[in-house]
Amino acid sequence: MLLMVAYSLTQTCTLLCWVDRNLVSEDKMFRWPWEYLFTVLNADLGTFYTPFWIANLVLFLATIVVYSYATRGDRARGVLGDEWEYILWISLGTFGMNLVYAAFQWYGLFPIATTLVGLLALRDTVSKRFPPLLAAEAEHAALLRTRRQVADGVEATIRPAKRRG
Repeated sequence: MLLMVAYSLTQTCTLLCWVDRNLVSEDKMFRWPWEYLFTVLNADLGTFYTPFWIANLVLFLATIVVYSYATRGDRARGVLGDEWEYILWISLGTFGMNLVYAAFQWYGLFPIATTLVGLLALRDTVSKRFPPLLAAEAEHAALLRTRRQVADGVEATIRPAKRRG
């Protein structure tokens, strides 16, 4: 029985030491959700920090690539070019600021606020600001096409006869 007590005391001590060590190291994970708003954004938030800055870096670079492809040639003219430029600058501002927040370890409140404001600005740009301008530009192009056809007259649609000479 004495041997059994000695064995259980060492086991208990080992178990308690392990629990104490892990509670101290995992204490950061036992927070309320709003406490993370005032926590420094760094590698201590392992499950959030790395995916956050990698996703922002990928979106930052993807914005540049998509903009350069979408504005090639004649597609960069007019209202559509302006819309792509708005999308570029809003995206670069949002994702670039989030990269700065991650690099310099700002509080979690700032990246959340910046992301929300940036996504709302993108939504408003695509759904509210430019659709009326794009429709007006299409209507103007149709009007110019109609005027050109009227000015050319009916003769513009008839092929001239081939003459032998």
